[in-house]
Amino acid sequence: MLRSFAVAAVVPLLSGVAIFGAKAFAQQLQPTWSRAASVLDKSCSPSAPKFLSPDHRITIELRCAPRKGYDAFYSLRLLARKKQIAEFALPIGAQEIVWSPDSHAFFLNGGATEHTGFFVKLYTIDEDELREHDVTSRAQRDMVAAFPPCKAANFEDDCRQTETDPKYNISGLAWAPDSKAIFVFAEIPCLNEYGGIRCQSRGYEIEVASGQILKRLSAQQVKQQWQSMAAWEINVPDPPQYGPAQETPRTGKTQ
Repeated sequence: MLRSFAVAAVVPLLSGVAIFGAKAFAQQLQPTWSRAASVLDKSCSPSAPKFLSPDHRITIELRCAPRKGYDAFYSLRLLARKKQIAEFALPIGAQEIVWSPDSHAFFLNGGATEHTGFFVKLYTIDEDELREHDVTSRAQRDMVAAFPPCKAANFEDDCRQTETDPKYNISGLAWAPDSKAIFVFAEIPCLNEYGGIRCQSRGYEIEVASGQILKRLSAQQVKQQWQSMAAWEINVPDPPQYGPAQETPRTGKTQ
């Protein structure tokens, strides 16, 4: 559990009821993953907007601390009726946030690079505490089971390591109307090293409290049912390609 005096790698912003300081800002910064998201302004501008929860109870401020010779340090400060709830370090790569409809939670989308390391972090607000919930690990494991790395044609990396610790792209699209679950998009990065399973994707409805997968969607179903939630044009990949056992480039052992 994250308390107000703790430092955590977190980042929130707002979604449905974002308050933008100027129209130019709203036009310039567009969400990357969730159409409902608001974008973190990392310009260190003193006029950067604050973000208000849907029930207008909680305000989130993005704070910037310039450091000579280094990238600026960013943190998020949560205020409830002007009383500080918490302030947390912004994770590297965090770009956007989506509030839950009931204003008691938010999730954060981000990415390590343009093509890999996409992540979603989810936090609930209970009185003056923040609690982090793991809503991605089961989806990662499910992707491994659905698209076995060691059976993929032309898989160039250590498939056993990928099975043990998959680092596939996962991004939040939206909240369920009752705020008890979120919809996420999971994708194997579209890189040649993943061979015949590159670009494969699925959608998951995940319960916040337990992290359990409530529903799975194929790439085609995600396109048909969830495109309106996404800030980008979802593509349906070609079927995965599987092949015979091959030697790994690192060990020389057959997979």
